[in-house]
Amino acid sequence: MAQGSRSQGSTGGLARISSQQLLSLAYTMHFTAAVLVAPSSMAKFGHSGAWLAPPVAFLLSALPVSLMLGLLVRRHPHQTLAQMTRHLLGPVLGRLVGLTVSVFSVVVAAATLRDVVEVTPVAILPATPAWALSVPFLLVTLYGAYSGVEVVARLSYLFALATVMVILLGISTLTGLIHPLRLLPLYERSPLQLLQASWPAMGWFAESWSFIAVAALVDREERVGRSLVLGAALAALMLTAFTALAITVFGHQLVAQFSFPIYSLVQQIAIGEFVERLDVLLFAVWLVGMLVKVSAHLWMAASGAGCALALKNQRQILPALGLAAHILMSLVPNLNWLTQFSINIWTPISLSLGLGVPALLLAASWVRQQRQCGGMGPDAQQQSQ
Repeated sequence: MAQGSRSQGSTGGLARISSQQLLSLAYTMHFTAAVLVAPSSMAKFGHSGAWLAPPVAFLLSALPVSLMLGLLVRRHPHQTLAQMTRHLLGPVLGRLVGLTVSVFSVVVAAATLRDVVEVTPVAILPATPAWALSVPFLLVTLYGAYSGVEVVARLSYLFALATVMVILLGISTLTGLIHPLRLLPLYERSPLQLLQASWPAMGWFAESWSFIAVAALVDREERVGRSLVLGAALAALMLTAFTALAITVFGHQLVAQFSFPIYSLVQQIAIGEFVERLDVLLFAVWLVGMLVKVSAHLWMAASGAGCALALKNQRQILPALGLAAHILMSLVPNLNWLTQFSINIWTPISLSLGLGVPALLLAASWVRQQRQCGGMGPDAQQQSQ
């Protein structure tokens, strides 16, 4: 969005992103917020088998949503969110989808901002007022959204590389504390226990349905589905690795009790007797990922609002969207409330929209194609126009 034409949502003349950037961005947005808070929730339900919850969530949530988005972009290449939804659903329903994307993304940005406010005092700035953390962070993310999602996607490379280094460092230095048998049994009552443990993560992965506006910017639309799937799969793999490592070190009982078990895990890393407190490094890496996630969701919120309101310049509403996210963040009383809200309310909403909206657009695309092929449309070969 550094240029005026970028903010208008048209892919013509825009600075596009590569499929590799989409992969990295999808990985960052799936993994960054979940890595600190999800292992605790998964361990409460899955116990020693909680490390299997991320792959289950990926198969039931991220995989179908990503494949539907990829197919949708392939069927309608070079179309923005506004063009695609209005072409398939008409002006009224098309604007309603854009509004849904905007509201959904603002809520995700608000929840992510609340995570930053909750975690930062634990890591480096104890007793710091919430506004002193949220306002500067929000201003930086607004600048990121203003610069454009292609800039944010480049920053996600840094986060992806850093998380791989952290897990390798953890495995190599915590060998003496690892007890692999703590990963067994996989379930105690029935395999449904794994499904219950994966429920919190399914909401995280289903959020990828709102990536429609980002997917429209990929230079090779035939690779959109693969990039989204690989990004989510990598996030599930890394979340599995971090959760398994925490369980082997602490046991599932302690992991379920910790608010941020991965942060506690990294605190155990020490190289010799002179390199310690690497938890600050983890926090810095995590903060970069959160910056990417909030910036990207604010950009997507602006794209959805631009679709709903038919705005020529989407950047002009970014301050209002940021203010809305900050107000919603301020209404969250504490982290426990946010966790319960995510599990009991947000996950069903995210899953319903994640599976429902792409399916609705694909169904409308198929119906329109059948009508055109049957001679009811103006030109069967120009369905994407």
